[in-house]
Amino acid sequence: MPDLTGLPVLDVVIGLAFVFFLLAVLASAIQELVAGFFGLRARMLEQGLRNMLASGQSKSLVDVDAFYHHPLIDTLYRGKVSSDKLGKGGLRRTKGPSYVSPTAFATFLLDQLTPADGAGSLRDIEAAIEKLPSPVQDRLSPLVKAAGDDVAAFRQSVEVWYDNTMARVSGWYKRKTQVILLLIGAALVLALNANALTIADRLWKDQAVRAAVVQQANQTASQPQEADRRKRLNSAADDVANVSKLGAPIGWSGEAKPKWSGSSWTTTIGGWLLTILAISLGAPFWFDALGRLSRLRSSGKPETPLPATGSGKPGERVSVGNSGRVSA
Repeated sequence: MPDLTGLPVLDVVIGLAFVFFLLAVLASAIQELVAGFFGLRARMLEQGLRNMLASGQSKSLVDVDAFYHHPLIDTLYRGKVSSDKLGKGGLRRTKGPSYVSPTAFATFLLDQLTPADGAGSLRDIEAAIEKLPSPVQDRLSPLVKAAGDDVAAFRQSVEVWYDNTMARVSGWYKRKTQVILLLIGAALVLALNANALTIADRLWKDQAVRAAVVQQANQTASQPQEADRRKRLNSAADDVANVSKLGAPIGWSGEAKPKWSGSSWTTTIGGWLLTILAISLGAPFWFDALGRLSRLRSSGKPETPLPATGSGKPGERVSVGNSGRVSA
């Protein structure tokens, strides 16, 4: 019976975390390419703006079409915006801006609401708001009342309103990308036959493979991650191939080929599901876990947070020595 209290257990965990990290990086890079190709961020931004400005119910100076045609926003496009790019039901292009600052949105709104002959007062803005569709009136009227007679205060309230809306839009985007990442992760696991259970079994039984994978994991944990998504995609694909060459059972040939006889199919299906779940946690999670595990292995002493008492500060890191005493 192997010793479950020694470093081999930690090495197996590090090896699994490393494989999960590589697969998560690969899945994340593919997801970002898909999101960029379909302009997912730009579409989420447009959806948020339509919710704010109630576009589609009636035409007015303050709607999404007017927003995207405004000279201040038009400059954010990669190409010139023409009327055929914008249409009923949504933005027809995928190269639209994926981010617009609160200042730009507030400037657009004030530019549409104030008279053309100069800067208008808050009363002029209130009169212009009364001509807008009722849903937009309901959203802007409280901001006007709260501003009193201060146009600058109204601008600031508009920026806060925009920030709060974009925070919800970020939540929409994260949920959608999480679903896409899960689907991509499932496709990768099936394509590569990445089975967490069989990988763990090989790492546990084969010391040479375990040592080689851990060495590569430690090198990866100490290096900065590639920012460019295309380079990151190529690098992650190469790293997965290298891990397979080291002896990790990834692929559909040789010993990695799944067995379906008897109860082996449960190991195959269960291992796939575990790997998909691990990928869905994301590359940042596994990179952080890999760094912590590597430091734990190199020091042999886990770091423990010191409680916020009179003898220490909140979040202060200390190490536990062999004597059991806590030292800063």
